[in-house]
This record gives sequence, structure tokens and C-alpha cells, in this order.
Amino acid sequence: MANIIAALNANAALVSNAASNVANLNTRDYQAIRTAIVEDKNGHPSVVTTRSTTPGSILEDGSQSSNVEIPQEFGDMMLARRGFEAALGAIRKRDEMLEDLMDLFA
Repeated sequence: MANIIAALNANAALVSNAASNVANLNTRDYQAIRTAIVEDKNGHPSVVTTRSTTPGSILEDGSQSSNVEIPQEFGDMMLARRGFEAALGAIRKRDEMLEDLMDLFA
């Protein structure tokens, strides 16, 4: 169950960072947050977060626009959605198995 909860937390971080990037799309000099879901030393999903170093385009006043790319953010949101669906499916199956086990002892 711990790895399912870790997966839910990792996907929550992914969608949260993608939402933050979209919210800052028009913020000058904003550097997008890149999130990757990786496996930790215990085999559970974990999150690695970094700032994108890709420069935004130069604006008329010399400042940079944000480097947020909408297709990347929507891709991350879709990935998180599939991750949530998978984790919830695992919870449902676990619940069904426990119910079947309880029926054996009833």
C-alpha cells in the first residue's frame, strides 16, 4: 500500500508543478519547473524537481519571457492523470481481494 500512496503523491507533485508552470506562462523571467517521477531506493515512486535552464525569448524591453511550453505541461498533466488512474485501479483491486478473502472466512 505504501507504494500506491507514494505513486499518488508523485502524480500530485507532477500535476501541481505543471499547473504552476501554466499559471506563470506570462510571467517574465519565469523558469519552468521540470518534474520527473523516478524509482527511489525502496522501489517506490519518487519525484525529482528541477528548474528548466532553457532561456525564454527576449522581449522588447530586454527581459525574457517565461520558458513554459504548453504542450509539455499538458503532456505532464495527462501523464499524471494516467498515473492517478493506475494507482486508484490498484486500490480497487486490493479492496476486492480483501473482500474476497473476508468472504472465505465468513
